[in-house]
Order: sequence, then structure tokens, then C-alpha cells
Amino acid sequence: MLLSPVVFFKRLCFWIGFVILLLVLCVAFMVFFFFHSLPHIGDMEYHQVMRMARERVYERLEDKERMYRWVPLASVHRDLIYAVIMSEDAEFFRHDGINLDALINSLAENIKRREFAFGGSTISQQAARNIFLDNTKSITRKLKEICITRRMERRFTKNEILEIYLNSAEFGPDIFGVNAASHYYFKKPPSMINAAEGAFMALMLPSPRKNHYRLYLNRNLSGQWLKRLQRVLRDMCNSGFISERQYRSYRNYRYFPD
Repeated sequence: MLLSPVVFFKRLCFWIGFVILLLVLCVAFMVFFFFHSLPHIGDMEYHQVMRMARERVYERLEDKERMYRWVPLASVHRDLIYAVIMSEDAEFFRHDGINLDALINSLAENIKRREFAFGGSTISQQAARNIFLDNTKSITRKLKEICITRRMERRFTKNEILEIYLNSAEFGPDIFGVNAASHYYFKKPPSMINAAEGAFMALMLPSPRKNHYRLYLNRNLSGQWLKRLQRVLRDMCNSGFISERQYRSYRNYRYFPD
């Protein structure tokens, strides 16, 4: 039996409305479970997050007997701190956890390459990922990273976030935190690392295992790597963290003494 145009239109509207309602409910449930799965950072104290960061490092350590010691920010030389900041996130003390320009640029580059090649993550985002997330590259993980970062920025100070990052970042194969990295690369504690050494350590951070092999084991500090290192030192000089005289002397620093 043929339906009249009016009845057909009413039924069509009903089913369209029903489908839209289902879609809205599905999206609402997905959003709810997404935010429900995020850690409740607003209820956490700094010592709790610090303990979680330590536990994550121990989980990632392949050699459980390897030396790992958490060092407070006050025990890290300022030259090392600012070398890492200049290399990884020069706007760290000025943004609220997310650098939109870097994020947009990395998104454009990923679309161009058709792969997750660049993350555009700030130090705060990397700290959040080191504690609460894994290293899988996906849009969902990136969204979680952004949300967790904003919560961390509201809950903790910049110095606390920086301390977490410096103690949880990987500087080479099974080399976690500035204490282990300082002793491994320069045979001294992080309190004695100068700007040139700090800039070298910062070069490891984007791809610590690959760069450890390319730069440290092969002693291949030339070409683009030397330019990157000197750019960090130049930025430190321009920002007033080291003097012009220090910058000139560090340009010829011997990283691999005979």
C-alpha cells in the first residue's frame, strides 16, 4: 500500500530524528568516557605525581639495576636547565602548556608527510606523556596529552613541571633523567654541567636512542648537528642566560676529548 506524501514525510522525519539522536548519544558517551579516562590531577599533590614519574621510569628501564636518582631542580645547574628549554620549548615560561603555533605547524607538516612525524609538544606536554601516557602516535593520544597538560598547568608550578620533565626524559638508551645523563656523557653531576654540555645533552632529546648512536657513539658532531648545538647556545646568549664571551668560548668546546 502506497503511503500518502504527508505520512511518508512524517515517517522520514521520525527516522532521521532517531538516527541523529543515536549519533548525538554516541558522541556524548564517547566524550564522557574520554574525559572519565583522564587522571584526576586536580586532586593530586606534587609528591604523588613525582612518585608516579619515578615508577614510570622504572617501568621503562630495561636494566633494572641501572643507576637512577631523582634530583631536585635546585641541584641542576641553570645552564643545563636553560639549554634544555632553549632546545625543546623556548616559550615554556610564557605559554599555558600548549604552544598553538608549534602545534599547528606540526599538524601541517604531518598532513604534508601523511604520517605522525612531528608532535609539536611543549615541555609540559612531554612531561604529561612521560607520566600518564604511552608513546603510541594517534589523534586520541594527542588529545589526551593536551587535556592532561592543561590540568597539570593549572595544578602545578612551572618549576614543578620542569623538574618532572628533567627527571623523566630519556637522554639515550636506558638513560633517564638529567642525573644519569650528566654522569653518562660528562662524568659529573647535573649541578656541574655548563651551557655547552647542556646543549649537547639537549640534542639527544628528540630521538634519544638514534641520536645517542649518531652523535655520541660515532662522535659525529658536524654539519646540521653542530648548527643545532650552536643555535641553542646563540639563543641562550640572546636571552641573557650566558654572556657573549661564554658563547664565543663554547663554540669551540671539545665534546670528545682524546
